[in-house]
Amino acid sequence: MTHESFDRQPTDVTIIVAPRERFEQATMSLQACFDTADLPFRMIYVDGGSPKAIADELKDEVEKRNHIYIRRPGYITPNDARNTALPLVDTKHVVFIDNDVSFAPGWLSALVKCAEETGAGLVTPTILVGPGSRMPDLKVHHAGGILQLTDTGHGRKMYRRHGFEHERYLECKSELVRKETDSTEFHVVLARTEMLKQIGPLDPKLVGFTDEIDVAFNAHEHGWSIWYEPTSVIVYDVAKKFTWREIPYFCLRWNTARCMKAERYFYKKWNLVPEFQRQRNFLRDHRRDVFPFKKMQSIIGWRATVTFTNLMCETIALATSIRFLKPDHSPLPISSAVAKRV
Repeated sequence: MTHESFDRQPTDVTIIVAPRERFEQATMSLQACFDTADLPFRMIYVDGGSPKAIADELKDEVEKRNHIYIRRPGYITPNDARNTALPLVDTKHVVFIDNDVSFAPGWLSALVKCAEETGAGLVTPTILVGPGSRMPDLKVHHAGGILQLTDTGHGRKMYRRHGFEHERYLECKSELVRKETDSTEFHVVLARTEMLKQIGPLDPKLVGFTDEIDVAFNAHEHGWSIWYEPTSVIVYDVAKKFTWREIPYFCLRWNTARCMKAERYFYKKWNLVPEFQRQRNFLRDHRRDVFPFKKMQSIIGWRATVTFTNLMCETIALATSIRFLKPDHSPLPISSAVAKRV
């Protein structure tokens, strides 16, 4: 069945695409979604600040299939993008995907089947990490996981661990089974629209690491279960090197001050014992993907290279901050593709 025929069929699924941290993977990811989706769906693609050439490609690919493309004029956070699209959803399920993932055939129907058979509020797939071209010979990033809270008397201590993280997928595949789980990742996750209406808009203040944890906590508070579906397989695709035209958004997205402010807010919101070293380590290490870290390290040493990359990212983020849009829950005027469908 071709994707073009999906547009003329009833559907229970809306796919919402949001930017994560870059743009160069976006066209590839979008095409992979169209090529592998095996159920009818609607799509709302929210783009913010991508280079014009990429934006034009995305708009053309989305609208020629009669889906919705929304272009925001500046850089936006993932939750802001998702909230922009949510008021336009009228299907039973929403599938949130980041703009830098690849997909194995059958990923969509497996998520929906799990939701229908379990009544789950959230369904998380098997998430691999690495070059999508090497799928499935990759390591696991997330295959369900543990997210536990322990009362210490001075707040709650959070323990989080991804299932099968860093294990070779082909070696552990036989051990992966559908089960109720505690956590999800926003790389790809299915959410029941009824649940989203109950918990309200996604928290716009969460701009760093904990947006998916916040949704999981809210789901549990409202009595919804979270399930892991092993037969739905996607890849957080890190194959392509960063280019200079996407580095400003990356640096703004992972700006230390903004991320840590969001973390402090999240920990206070859920009465958690503050614990921020993991986040600081992530920011330090993640920036290695942007700059020629190994070459610099061989010349000036590890510590000086870390200091330099951190300084570069913070300087670029400061210079780029003028392009950051404050969260806006109301959708902008939608594109001509909507008018065609309406």
